[in-house]
Order: sequence, then C-alpha cells, then structure tokens
Amino acid sequence: MKLELDKKELECLVEMAMMAEWVMTAHDEEDDPRKARYLALTQKLYRFAHENGMKKEFVIEEDDICEPDADWEESSISRVFIDEYEDQTFWSELVGRLADRDMQKKFGGKKPKSFDEQMEVYEECAEKFIEEFDKHGLDRLEIMKASLKK
Repeated sequence: MKLELDKKELECLVEMAMMAEWVMTAHDEEDDPRKARYLALTQKLYRFAHENGMKKEFVIEEDDICEPDADWEESSISRVFIDEYEDQTFWSELVGRLADRDMQKKFGGKKPKSFDEQMEVYEECAEKFIEEFDKHGLDRLEIMKASLKK
C-alpha cells in the first residue's frame, strides 16, 4: 500500500495525529495498553515526517521517541483546535451536569411523566446556566458550605 502526500498534506496529517494523540493521552497518569497501537502508529508518522521535510518540527528524544518540537506544536493550528475543543467541552459539560442536577431536584426522585417533560425541564435548567455563564463566566459560581442540621 502506498500513500503519496505533498508537504502541506503531510503537515495536515501530522497535525491531525497530534490532536488524536492529545485526546488519547492528555489526562493519562499511566500507560494504557489499549492505546499502544495508536501511539506506535503516531510515532511512525512523526518519524516519517521528520525524515521527509519536517526536521525542524520534530525532535528525536534521548529514548529514541520522535516528538513534535514544543514551540512548533504550541503555534500549530492543532493547538488552536484543541484549545477551542477543550473550552467548548468545559462549558458544555458544566452546563449539562448542573442542569441535570437541578432537573433531578425538580423531579424530587419521581419519574417524569414523559421524555418530553424531562427534556423541557432539562432545557429550562440548562438555559438558566447558559445565560449565567454567557454573561458572567465563572465570576459568580461559588461552592456553598452545607449547613449542618442539629
């Protein structure tokens, strides 16, 4: 099997691989064997890029691992996409989890009459948080200490 790429296409493919690697490993605290074949392929691609016109963009580490140059990686479009993705994910997860919490409180352990009712209450709760965070970001978000009843 053969794949022919020009320099721009190779750079684009490498940037996609960097994004995939970030998604797979950014929060890892230890190796995950399920990821080994993907990381091996990423290494193969990085080394290919290094050997085919992207020497400045990659460094070979002491352990013979080929990694994107830190300055190049930080300035690449993949970093922009990753930052945008993480920002959108943060707000989406925060709104979703808070809305789900408030929806559960509104139903008080009772089952909604229908999926439509559940979605209506969820959307009402979510909209409240969307408006708040659009206007104020995290400025007014606080953790309240639970009062102890005696």
